Amino acid sequence: MTPRDLRYLLLECCLGSAIVNAVINGGIGWASTRSLVSLPLWRIPGVVADIVGTAFGVTFGTCLGMAFQIRRDLKSGKIAPVRVGPGVALLLARFPCGTLRRSVGLGALSVPLFALPMVFALVVLGVGAIERTHFVVLKACFASLEAALVTPFIALAALGDVERAVATSG
Repeated sequence: MTPRDLRYLLLECCLGSAIVNAVINGGIGWASTRSLVSLPLWRIPGVVADIVGTAFGVTFGTCLGMAFQIRRDLKSGKIAPVRVGPGVALLLARFPCGTLRRSVGLGALSVPLFALPMVFALVVLGVGAIERTHFVVLKACFASLEAALVTPFIALAALGDVERAVATSG
């Protein structure tokens, strides 16, 4: 992997996605709770339901977005086909093929990977409800961290899709 490709994965995919998801999810959290003073942990609307939806939605949306972004960035020369180590290649090979299947599959996988630890932590800490402003910050930070962790792998998978499409058409 070249320094340019590594910079792309770290700055644009990790950091860029973290910032975008913090803004989007913070805005969604703020707008969806305007009439509330606090959110209970176990009701709808509530913290757990929102965290589960956010865990799925961040990965789902990232898969859809990166499918388009990678094509654009390849054409502009921001990134080139990337060689990855055997461990990463093995992980990427286990991802569902195709943008929609990958979006749904990895989105569903993100619920136990990201939402369950957060819910567990909230339960262990004895949280019964969260004040609205704190909830918005929690949602934005949660989405930001998840996006930073999943986006580089999703970008590499989307890059592999484009490479396979070029190889089969040419």
